[in-house]
Amino acid sequence: MDKFKHLKQEIKFHFILQVLIAFFITIASYVHFPFKSLKGNVIYLAHFLLLHFSLFGFVYIFSLFNKIFKFTFPILFVLLSAISFWVYTQDLTIGVGTIQAIIETNIDVAVDVISFQFVFFVVLSILSIFLFFKFYKKHRKASVKSPLFIASIFGILTFFLVENYKFDAFKNRLPYSVYFGILKYFNKPNVKLKKIKEEVYTKENNLHIVLVLGESVRADHLSLNGYYRNTTPFLSKQKNLISFKKVYTPFTYTAKSLPQILTDKSIRQKNEFKKVTSLYTVLNKANFETEWIGNQSLEKSYKDIIYSNSTVKLIDKFHSFLSFKKEKDLKLLDYFWVDNSHNTNKITTLHMIGSHWYYNNRISKNFEVFKPVVSSKYLGASSKEAIINSYDNTIIYLDNFLNKIINQLKKSAQKSILIYISDHGETLGEDGKWLHAQEHIASKNPAMLVWFSDVFKENYPKEINQLKAKKNDSISTDFLFHSIIDICKIQNYNYLKEQSIFN
Repeated sequence: MDKFKHLKQEIKFHFILQVLIAFFITIASYVHFPFKSLKGNVIYLAHFLLLHFSLFGFVYIFSLFNKIFKFTFPILFVLLSAISFWVYTQDLTIGVGTIQAIIETNIDVAVDVISFQFVFFVVLSILSIFLFFKFYKKHRKASVKSPLFIASIFGILTFFLVENYKFDAFKNRLPYSVYFGILKYFNKPNVKLKKIKEEVYTKENNLHIVLVLGESVRADHLSLNGYYRNTTPFLSKQKNLISFKKVYTPFTYTAKSLPQILTDKSIRQKNEFKKVTSLYTVLNKANFETEWIGNQSLEKSYKDIIYSNSTVKLIDKFHSFLSFKKEKDLKLLDYFWVDNSHNTNKITTLHMIGSHWYYNNRISKNFEVFKPVVSSKYLGASSKEAIINSYDNTIIYLDNFLNKIINQLKKSAQKSILIYISDHGETLGEDGKWLHAQEHIASKNPAMLVWFSDVFKENYPKEINQLKAKKNDSISTDFLFHSIIDICKIQNYNYLKEQSIFN
């Protein structure tokens, strides 16, 4: 009877503790989901309960060290509550970018974001955890002999089993996202960049390359490439535009694809530790202005490549693709302009959030051309028709986005060229698979197109003929690095000219 009484007290202790964690921390990761689908809501609830079961496992093991637990846990609880306030109110994504901002932001800047609501929430969390431990100060400490210890082991196993089943299923949710964000912040980048020893140069002038990096756009969903829906109404009317239908990449997610696209790394390179050369490092050396304007939070696999640009602007670094308040890609154009005041060479890279799931969140309502659209972040709650409709609506948005850039470049006196390439494709129900990071050919055929101005056409007639001749060729994403070096006429640098689409 005495053992049962102690077990009952122990269960009550950890249940109430989990309720406090839920209210002040974890629910913040769920409140911004669309709650329109019964099936989706059931899945969200199951995900939430599994996450808490895994948390119980870690908390119980931690509570075995009674004195350390009672001193440390309240501090962690309050700190996590303070972070969750911004997830609740601003739908911020807690990742490496947010962790960097927290660690590196000056105190005077941090003070500016403190509001009465924030102070109230934090004080409430302090009061709640203080009263909890005061009320349970005589609580019997956890024991490896308790049945809850066995349950906690299963809780911890749940974390690894779910993560193994679906990558980042828990790691992107509070409080795990804080821990893994800190790990990523202090981890060294995967890519090791070479320095350019050669004195490279170019005799070209007044050349402006606009490189647009898309996200999850597959080639066969562009009406330019024969898709049965008119997903590219504006681009189809543009002259001087060539679409390449047969581009291949083996890398089906951004962290792997971008480091390869933006360097001289070949898709066939097996040695992950071999140093590579950033495209921007070469162009900087040849006195190009290199400018990055991005709408994706940076990952460590390509962060150093991005910062090899002379200027970097991240427009919405605290909201990732997980956030429902993520800026739309048209916001990128607020930071993009054409400057005819001087004749220097320049490359501007625009990195889009593109067609990343959750598709509805990538566009505004007026771009919902194809209906019905998805109503839940849980794929299983929507029909195949709705998912593809929502995806195709993001292509309509892309068409509008690229058309605006092209129309702006038309007004320029510079030799202007736009190269658009998606980092990878997307799987849309083939063989029962969805989204990217899938070993399916649909994820390995990204959209790619080139537009050039009349001024560019007059100055590079041979290169334009080569572009037209190669539009139906099968090419790998290796082409990008060597093609840009080639069109920039970089001298005294050894590159693979045969890989260039202009050669």
